Amino acid sequence: MIASTITIQLYPADGRQWANVIIEGLDDPDLVLAEAVRALGAEMVRYFLEGTLGGSPLDLGSLSGVNAPDVPQPSSVGELLGLSEALSQELETAANDLPTEALIEASPQVRQEQYQKVKNWKTSGGQELLQGFDLSGQDLSGLDLSGADLSQSDLEGAKLINTNLEGANLNDVILSTAVLTGANLKRISLNRAKLVEVDLSQVNLEEADLTQATLTEAALNRSNLSKATLTSAILSQANLTRVNLSEANLAGANLGEANLTEADLSRADLSNAFLYEAILPKTNLSGANLEHANLSRANLVQADLSQANLSYADLSLADLTDANLAEVTLLDTDFEDAIMPPPQT
Repeated sequence: MIASTITIQLYPADGRQWANVIIEGLDDPDLVLAEAVRALGAEMVRYFLEGTLGGSPLDLGSLSGVNAPDVPQPSSVGELLGLSEALSQELETAANDLPTEALIEASPQVRQEQYQKVKNWKTSGGQELLQGFDLSGQDLSGLDLSGADLSQSDLEGAKLINTNLEGANLNDVILSTAVLTGANLKRISLNRAKLVEVDLSQVNLEEADLTQATLTEAALNRSNLSKATLTSAILSQANLTRVNLSEANLAGANLGEANLTEADLSRADLSNAFLYEAILPKTNLSGANLEHANLSRANLVQADLSQANLSYADLSLADLTDANLAEVTLLDTDFEDAIMPPPQT
């Protein structure tokens, strides 16, 4: 099995793009580089075919018994990735099927027209579709857009302070760096939406659908996400301090290094979730489903795990100091080198 670190530094020089590749570890460098390229290729295939990166570590299978001399020297990256001609054509077709709005930046005149349509949407009957609009950087604060269809729109850097988006369709939108302070996002649909570094602090997202949404480094502290759907969502390094995620569906979500201090995850579904090095002190995980979850190196000091399902979970090197493990379900749970709470009397 491979356990190495690969660093790629990109820099321009002499009118060309260069890459400096640094491999640290005891494994054969050629094998490490080949597997890194294969992993990256698999993610890019997923991006083009499904419209999103997976975010979670890829299972490349067992590499035990593979000797460096037996590794074939590929004549092309396509051969290395195992891409067939048919798959390459499928990727090209998928790229050609992308909506025109996503490829062409709107002119200033069109942007202004779209902005006015959004501002007047409610007063004009609230029936017009607002799909694929370029609203990046626009101020939409205080508007009532409940039930509006803004799917595939660009809202990067937009101001949506105190905006009512309850029940709105924002699937496949770009909301990175947008400001949504005080916005109502109850029952909103944000499937595959890009919300990188978005401030969603103290926002109402109850019963919202964020399936496969990207929320890397987003601020969600004290927000209400109870009964929300976040299956396969990416929340790595997000601030989820004191967030309400009770009864939420986070199956397969990436919460690596996320801060969930004093969060409420009671009865939440975290099966197959990635919580490597997650920060979970005093977090309420009572009754949660953590089956097959990766909690390796997680901070679970004083966390409440009572009645939680930890079957097949990885808690190796986790810190469970003073954690409540009353009535937990344990089946092939990995506690190797974990800091365990004192035995309960």
